Amino acid sequence: MRFQRAFARASWFALLNLFLFNNVAANDAADIAAIEQAANKWIELYTAGDLDQLMTLYTPDAIVALHGKPALRGVEQIRNFFAPGMGKSRVTFEIDIEEIQIHGNVAHLLSRYYLTAEPKAGGDTWRDAGRSLLIYKRNTNNEWKLYLDIDQATPDATF
Repeated sequence: MRFQRAFARASWFALLNLFLFNNVAANDAADIAAIEQAANKWIELYTAGDLDQLMTLYTPDAIVALHGKPALRGVEQIRNFFAPGMGKSRVTFEIDIEEIQIHGNVAHLLSRYYLTAEPKAGGDTWRDAGRSLLIYKRNTNNEWKLYLDIDQATPDATF
């Protein structure tokens, strides 16, 4: 009888763990898809030159650290950095996602990126490639917002 109770208890715990693991895995899969969607939305708005909508993708205290430039802190500094060039070039921006991990209400996305900007008024085409580490935070509306964007030049991401 003890064996049966022990077996039943072990079986119940195994089923509970299986259910919880599958539920966590399903939640992580949904969150990973949401992070990918947020990254793609950033690309869509950036390449379209839609500065106002682009800024809605950031947390109010966001930090952007582009290689060779001082860190931008807060949406106002980020807006002021992007504003002069937005919409003045035909832009292509691609990412190669290497990793996305969810850690509760925080997630990170690691990718290679490839940016090409051809000035509409003529002039030299500008290219930039490198690696990005993006940190997203989930807000109270269950939306993933960009908190930290660190870009760097790297020899394994080039044109």
